[in-house]
Amino acid sequence: MIEEIEKILREKRRFLITTHVDPDGDAIGSVFAMYFFIKQLGLFPEVYLRDKVPYRYGFLPQPHRVETELEPLNYDAIFVLDCGDLKRVGEKHEKLKDHDLIVNIDHHETNEMFGKINYVDVQASSTAEIVYRIFRFFDVPLSQEIAINLYTGIFTDTGSFRFQNTTDEAFFICGHLVRNGVSPRFVAEMVYENHPKERFLLLSEALKTLEVTEGGKVGIVSLTTDMFQRTNSSYEHSDGFAEYIREMGGIKVAILIRELDKGKYKVSMRSKDDIDVGRICHNFGGGGHRNAAGCILEGTLEEVKGIVKKAVSEEL
Repeated sequence: MIEEIEKILREKRRFLITTHVDPDGDAIGSVFAMYFFIKQLGLFPEVYLRDKVPYRYGFLPQPHRVETELEPLNYDAIFVLDCGDLKRVGEKHEKLKDHDLIVNIDHHETNEMFGKINYVDVQASSTAEIVYRIFRFFDVPLSQEIAINLYTGIFTDTGSFRFQNTTDEAFFICGHLVRNGVSPRFVAEMVYENHPKERFLLLSEALKTLEVTEGGKVGIVSLTTDMFQRTNSSYEHSDGFAEYIREMGGIKVAILIRELDKGKYKVSMRSKDDIDVGRICHNFGGGGHRNAAGCILEGTLEEVKGIVKKAVSEEL
């Protein structure tokens, strides 16, 4: 697969790089690293993101311009990174699906192999890890812009090297990136210790809704649009709340339910050990990993809670 991708990068000139909606650190880091690498090769990359870069990743080197529209599609190839499903790119995915050359690079178990070329490795810690392998195949120096983006992708997707997907290869790669000038202290501070006060006001609202079920194994918190308005916060300020609940002793599954619109909710699940929340979310049209996944459900908040509780209870 790397040889196929190398051939594309040797023979083509114009590239579009994109990822999923509501991008996380792995998505952002992988996309920006790919942008700088392709540019370093003397080619012409562009980045499309449906959503803005989350504030906690604003420190990362990024393109001067990020496209928010997909007209016209005069690209030789499209790189779709960290997406298990092309629909995860957002509403504009319909404009991409008929392109002759989509390169799908991902590590999700639920990936639907939608590309002409599919480099999917579910054993990889992150998409950034896979992207790093591609870059090393070219045997060219990695710039500081590339190195810090890749490090951030691996660092965040492994939960700062705490999650089960942390591998020796992840440590090896990050060691190389540190030797290339990345400061672990700086990245950790920017990602985890640089939050605005609105995040903590929102967290206070979420913790008031905490419900522990299944004999202390499941923790659920929820956020409504009223809570976002009261705290003058936005959706991105709630990023990581599910992981926060998972830190409770005895908790096996942590769930965050966020209201998107009236009657529509985003459910984020995090689990420990061999509890497969990826399978649960996939059954609801979502996806992700065994221990980290999400989906969208419709109904009232109480109805959505009921659906989620029943599914998790069955998995347990």
